[in-house]
Amino acid sequence: MNFYGMTDKGLQRDMNQDVYYTHKFSEQVGFAIVCDGMGGQSAGQIASEMVCNIVATSLVEKLEHLDMPKMNEVIVNAISEANIQVYKKSNIEAGYKGMGTTIVLAVVVDHTAYIANIGDSRVYLISKNSIKQVTKDHSFVQELLEQGKISQQEMSTHPNKNMITRAVGVSLTVDIDYITIPLEQDAKLLLCSDGLTNMLSDEQIKEIVSDNEAQIACKELINLANKAGGIDNITVAVIE
Repeated sequence: MNFYGMTDKGLQRDMNQDVYYTHKFSEQVGFAIVCDGMGGQSAGQIASEMVCNIVATSLVEKLEHLDMPKMNEVIVNAISEANIQVYKKSNIEAGYKGMGTTIVLAVVVDHTAYIANIGDSRVYLISKNSIKQVTKDHSFVQELLEQGKISQQEMSTHPNKNMITRAVGVSLTVDIDYITIPLEQDAKLLLCSDGLTNMLSDEQIKEIVSDNEAQIACKELINLANKAGGIDNITVAVIE
């Protein structure tokens, strides 16, 4: 099993508020995290770095000797603690009020993926012939879609397409989506911020990830997103 990540500030942003982390315990166990910060000036970067570091540190510590049925508890507790720490900091230090971040993480153990997400960063399950978004966006346009007020095609051009309805650090508690999925032998997982998905179609993403090893796929995805305009920070992590 291979884990590889890459981030780029894109072509139109002054700073990169995305953060990623990958960790491999063994050939059978590892995890990846992608966070996309939000907030004025450097606040989004602070939030994403805090959450990524707190969650990664907790997972490394707890997964060394993990009883598998407790995976849900380990992941949810790590994110909840990060949420509290960012929320406290945002209410104490000037200039950080309202800061927050998305998060997607995937822990892979043998042929099972344990996935959690908050916000509109995504996890995709990709094979040679298919791509499936396995996380659900916590966004305004996703709610409009579910209410039947807009179509799938209209989501990408809606003026409020980047408005998220859930984030880590903006309140004392946070609702975490958690799923477990089986992985086929040739399956790959892609974790990414919306700087990728706003630039590339699912079909473009599938072709690059399925046709290349993790490191090359990450570089190609970011290159293509920048060629398409690079309007936001772009972060990707591939588990294969």
